[in-house]
Amino acid sequence: MKKIAYFSLIMSFIFLAGTVTTVQAGPVKHEKLRIYTDSFEPLNYLDNGRLTGLSAEVVQELIKRTGTKADIKVAAWEEGYKAVMNKPGAALFSMAMTPERKEMFQWVGPIVIQDTNFYAKKGTNTGIVRLEDAKKASKIVVVKDYASEEQLKKAGFTNLETVITEDAAIKKLLSGEAELFPSGNITMPSLLKNNGATMSDVEKVLNLSTNMGYIAFSKGTSPKLVAMWQKKLDEMKNDGTFRKIYVKWLPAETPPEIIQMVTEEYPPVTFMKDGKVTGFVTEIVREISKRQGIPDNVRLTSWDEAYNLALINPNVVLFSCERTEKREKLFNWVGPVGKNSSIFYAKKGSGIKMESLEDARKVAAIGTVTSWFNEQDLMNRGFTNLVSSQLPADNVKKLMNGEVQLCVFTDITVGDIVKSAGYSMDDLEPVATLSSSYFYIALSLGTPQETIDKWKSALDSIKTDGTFEKIYLNYIPGADMTDLLSVEGSSSYYPGECSGMSKLPPKENELMEFVCSAKALALANMKKLGKEAGLAATFKEFDKQASDPECKAGKCRFQKGELYMYAYENEMKDGRVVKIKCLAHGAKPDMIGKDFFNAGFAMKAYPQYGIKEQKDAKFFQMVSDAAYRKKGYSDGFVLFIWPNPEDGNRIWLKKGYSTKLTDTIWIGSGIYIEKAGQ
Repeated sequence: MKKIAYFSLIMSFIFLAGTVTTVQAGPVKHEKLRIYTDSFEPLNYLDNGRLTGLSAEVVQELIKRTGTKADIKVAAWEEGYKAVMNKPGAALFSMAMTPERKEMFQWVGPIVIQDTNFYAKKGTNTGIVRLEDAKKASKIVVVKDYASEEQLKKAGFTNLETVITEDAAIKKLLSGEAELFPSGNITMPSLLKNNGATMSDVEKVLNLSTNMGYIAFSKGTSPKLVAMWQKKLDEMKNDGTFRKIYVKWLPAETPPEIIQMVTEEYPPVTFMKDGKVTGFVTEIVREISKRQGIPDNVRLTSWDEAYNLALINPNVVLFSCERTEKREKLFNWVGPVGKNSSIFYAKKGSGIKMESLEDARKVAAIGTVTSWFNEQDLMNRGFTNLVSSQLPADNVKKLMNGEVQLCVFTDITVGDIVKSAGYSMDDLEPVATLSSSYFYIALSLGTPQETIDKWKSALDSIKTDGTFEKIYLNYIPGADMTDLLSVEGSSSYYPGECSGMSKLPPKENELMEFVCSAKALALANMKKLGKEAGLAATFKEFDKQASDPECKAGKCRFQKGELYMYAYENEMKDGRVVKIKCLAHGAKPDMIGKDFFNAGFAMKAYPQYGIKEQKDAKFFQMVSDAAYRKKGYSDGFVLFIWPNPEDGNRIWLKKGYSTKLTDTIWIGSGIYIEKAGQ
């Protein structure tokens, strides 16, 4: 079977034509179905005129459980595809769900997973965990004109030996003449059998692509019937019947469950070790799934593969994923489960300096990783000097040989990426921070809300009982866990608050991150110590002054240059604010305990910021309104004037960000924009 697209097309299930045969099944209960499939061993094929195979057995069991009357016709793929496109009461298996097909059919599944993998002879111990590592293999055998040959050549592989047939390739792999062979998990067992071997004679080394196969129903088929088929399939998965069928035909493979979990090689977050996927977010996901009774089926593949699987298919758990503005509506979010900073790195001794993000536009080329959140961030900001690579390690090499002048990596993963490229952190130097953000578990659209709620609840429980912290600190000792232990879904957060901050200008990003960190601490303290004691502990941190010895030594988390925290409490009467009392202040401690409800100031016009002249601007009422998203302050930001302690307390125009802690207590901070009258 030449020209099978091992890297992406094989699970599109465009197979060779089979003998036309009709199989009768099932009593009358719903509308009659005409079900099509083609011949592709071991999924569906004729054995002495009898339809059998993995997918065939699953479909036959579903016909029985749903009481559906159905004819199963083994025919050419084109005939089945045309029927399910145009006729009511038609179905076709197995079909891959693609973006183009998704809205064309109704879907039940998945019933099979096709992986394209690198295989090695058992016991070879290749040490390969990334595609880049495979370039160091002694020899990779590929079949002439197969897509795998073309793809590996395009990826820069020079260690390939081309043969004419798959049998020739298998012989070289088993004899040790070749170290690796790319093949599909569906076809590999029969290839080995034809050469006197079994799956126990080889081992899977690295996943190259993954696709899921479904039963596709025509749009004209009763949605209630389709829903019943999905329900009965889920029951088969829960009672073990599906797993029993799957293992019978593919004993070395992990069957698709109701929920599929996918990730990438991204140490220490997620990575392969000793043949098993691990990492601190992997362990968190496993603990969440364990508490729900979900079988462990974590699959590691490339980021693009994992991301697209979650983008296209329902009931897919993708981890971990940055929650950006562009992605916000593409997934359902559970978390946060970690945090990191995106940093521009240059080659050591390059002399590159960055005073602002605009300086990054001036370099010839910036290395980014395809589809990573920070690449999307820079693209959204209008950067045109980006050089995208599929593998992070490739960017390190491009940086070292001068193809790019800057690269963007995250602080918690850069060390492993640089090491995998054959360099050390001494060869690089950080130049500037692009953004700091949290990462999440992403659940695909189409996943039932009940499932999403269960994942959120399970994450909350492992944060509450200490399991989350134990896992995290095992991988990143000494990490500040405070903000991660708070519950993002709390009513104290506004929708989308403290996420997607990278879309903001750098200084506003820094401001919002600063306040969000303070908010997370306050909420965590209240949860741990109770409201009063928790607020007291938090405000004690806010009240530390820049002049304190501790802060001068850089040990005060809420004294950061111009940034400091303040907290206020609104006294309410008949639903209206009548007093605004200061509870904490990181620059003017003499304000604490005083009421500032009626405090105002004269504010000149700033046309460039859309501000009109105000003779008596009620600053505290303005910032309070911003904290509670009232009177047009929908994003929490507000402009006002205030003394700048870094300029001898001279009056500057300031931009503040404020947010609620409770129904009456709010906090905030601000950045100075320009000196008043300047």
